[in-house]
Amino acid sequence: MRVAFSQRRRFSLSLLLSALGVAALGLVLLVANVTHDSLFHSTSLLAAPAPGQVATPTAETKNPASTVTLPEGKLKAAGIRVEPARLVELPSEVLVAGMIEANPNRRVEVRPRVPGIVREVHVSPSQQVQKGELLATLDSVDVGQARLNLRARQLDLSIAQTEDEWKTEVAAHVASLIPELRKATPASVLEKQFADKPLGAHRAELLAAYADLEIAMHEQTKQTELSDEGIVGEHPKFVALHAREAAQAKFEAALEQVRYDAAQQKRIADQQVRRAQAGVIDAVKRLEILGVNEGGADPLAIPGEISMKALATEDVTIYPLTAPFDGTIVTMSAVYSQRAEPTDVLFTLADLTTVRVVANIPESDFAVLPALKDATVRLTAAAYPGRTFTARMLYTGAIVDPTTRRVRLVAETANPEGLLRLGMFVQIRLDSPATERVLTVASSAVVEVDGRPAVFIPDSAGRTFTLRHVITGREAAGSLAIASGLTSGEQVVVDGAFTLKSELILKNQPEED
Repeated sequence: MRVAFSQRRRFSLSLLLSALGVAALGLVLLVANVTHDSLFHSTSLLAAPAPGQVATPTAETKNPASTVTLPEGKLKAAGIRVEPARLVELPSEVLVAGMIEANPNRRVEVRPRVPGIVREVHVSPSQQVQKGELLATLDSVDVGQARLNLRARQLDLSIAQTEDEWKTEVAAHVASLIPELRKATPASVLEKQFADKPLGAHRAELLAAYADLEIAMHEQTKQTELSDEGIVGEHPKFVALHAREAAQAKFEAALEQVRYDAAQQKRIADQQVRRAQAGVIDAVKRLEILGVNEGGADPLAIPGEISMKALATEDVTIYPLTAPFDGTIVTMSAVYSQRAEPTDVLFTLADLTTVRVVANIPESDFAVLPALKDATVRLTAAAYPGRTFTARMLYTGAIVDPTTRRVRLVAETANPEGLLRLGMFVQIRLDSPATERVLTVASSAVVEVDGRPAVFIPDSAGRTFTLRHVITGREAAGSLAIASGLTSGEQVVVDGAFTLKSELILKNQPEED
C-alpha cells in the first residue's frame, strides 16, 4: 500500500510540472506577441477593441491627406485665384439616350456579283482601307468566261483595225493614181512611180485598161497618118477611131469602178472596225456588270499586236473585290476556300470619320423639337467622363411612332479620333425652352482626382486649400454646372488648381524606406 501511494504522488507531481510548463510557454508567447505589436505596429494589447466594437483606424489605414498648405514662395508662383460659385440662368436640359450608328450613305456591304471561291483574303477586321484597295480575291467561272469573250473581241478589233488601215492606204494610192492616168503619163513611168505603193487588185485592172487605151490611141494616130498619105483607105482609119473610143470608154469605166470599189472597201473596213469596237465595249461592260473593271481610261486602246502566249497563260478566272471608298472594315465573314454567292456579305465597310447619333424623343419632351432645327446638340458617353462631343442636327421625324409614342432624332458628328464606336450608347443633352438657376464655377476650377471631379476650397487665410469632390453637370460658356458638393457664394480656386493637385499627389506619395 505504501508503494502504491508513493507512485500516485509521483504521478501527481509530474502532472503539476507539465501544467506549469504549458503555462510558462503561453506566457512567453503572449509577451512575444505584445512586444511584436508594440515594436512593429505601434499597438498594444490594451488598445484592442472589445468584442462587437470597431477598431480605430491606424495611421496606415487612414484616408490620404485632402489639404494642401503652400509656403509663401509657392503660393505666389502658383498664381492662385479664387472666385465664388454663382447661380446663373441656363436653359433646362433634357437628357435623351442615344446610340452611335454608321452614316448610311457611307456604309456598304461588299458582296460578290457572281458566284466564286475565295482564293485569298487581304484585310482583317477593324482595318482601315483606301479606295480601290484589294479586300479579297476570288476564282469565278463567270468572270473567266466574260474575260475570254473580251479577249476574243479585242482580237477581232485588232484584226479589223489592221484591215482598215490597209484599205485606207489602198484607197489613198488609187486616188493619187487616177489624176496621173488622166494626164496620160506613160504606163512605164507609172509602174515605177507606184511600184512600192499598195493598190490591191486595182493595179492590174487600171494599168491594163490604160495600156489598152494607149495602144488604141497609137493605132488611131498611125491609121490617120496612113489615110492622110493615101496609103490606106478610110476604113482602117474609121476602125482605129472607134477602137480608140471603145478603149477610152473602157478606161473611164475602169477608173470609176476602181474609185468606187476602193471607197466601198474602205467603208466596209470602217464598219468592221466599228462593229469590232462595239463588241469590245460590250464585253467590257459585261465585265463591269460582274464587278471587274478592265476597260481602263480607254477600253478601245488595243495593243498593236496581241500576244497569243500572254493569252494562253493569263489567269482569267481571278475576280478582285476592292474597297469602294476609304473606310474601316466593320465586319468580315470571308475565309479561304469559302464558296461565295451574290447574296453573301463578305465585308461591311463604313467611313467612320463621321457617325450618326440616333435617339427617340418621348412625347413629353416634344417642346424641345422646334429649337433643334439646324442646331448643335451635346453628347456625353460613359466611356469618356468629363468630355463633351457636339453633333449637328440633321432632322427629326415628322411621324410619331404609334407603339412607342416617340419621334426619331438624327444628328451627325465628326469622329476623327475614332472614339465613338458603332453601337455605343451616349446621352444627348438638349436645351428646353424653360430655364433654371444653376450653380456654376469656372471650368478651370474642376480637376480630376481619383477619377472623380473635385475643386479646392481655400481657408480664411488663403494658404491652406481643401480638396472637395463634386458632381458636375453641363458646360456652357467656359463655366461648369455643379450638381452637388458646393453652395452658392462658396469660394473655389479657379486659377492654380492644377498646381494644388500636383502638390496633393506628392504629399500622398508613400515615403521610401
